[in-house]
Amino acid sequence: MMQTRSHAVESTPPDCFCLEELQAFQSFETQVLADVNYYFWLHSTRADAASDRFLYAIELIFEQQGALLLSSGEDSTAIRIISAETLIQTARNLQTLHGQVSVQRANASSLPIWATAVAQSLHAIRLSRNEDGLYFNDALVLDFGTPQILLRLSPRDGLEITPFR
Repeated sequence: MMQTRSHAVESTPPDCFCLEELQAFQSFETQVLADVNYYFWLHSTRADAASDRFLYAIELIFEQQGALLLSSGEDSTAIRIISAETLIQTARNLQTLHGQVSVQRANASSLPIWATAVAQSLHAIRLSRNEDGLYFNDALVLDFGTPQILLRLSPRDGLEITPFR
């Protein structure tokens, strides 16, 4: 069974979600959103300079299913599902490398884009397909009925979250 899983992951192009990620997305459909956290990657070239930051990960916490952590990854080339352990390890590695806290959590559930989604059921996670029927990993729509929220890779770095129309 392990060989089949590895083979499936290896055969998925780097610009598409793998089967395990698609199955994880489906497991969150119909779940009620309880909370939202953003994880910002802070970067400063000088100790006294203002930090540049970008949205490295978003944590969607559901009432019954747990949390879905979506990240732009360290290279910002694909949206990926990550574990809490991966997020913590990345934060530790960055802190060791830079000698300061480099990942910061901020609760986002009261932001206007999320305020109407909290306490709503997630109808679907919508993805776009390529010509081979595989699902691209550069964007997704979180469909709560009203609202629908677009999560995509930012043209600069990290993730970008906007209303979907």
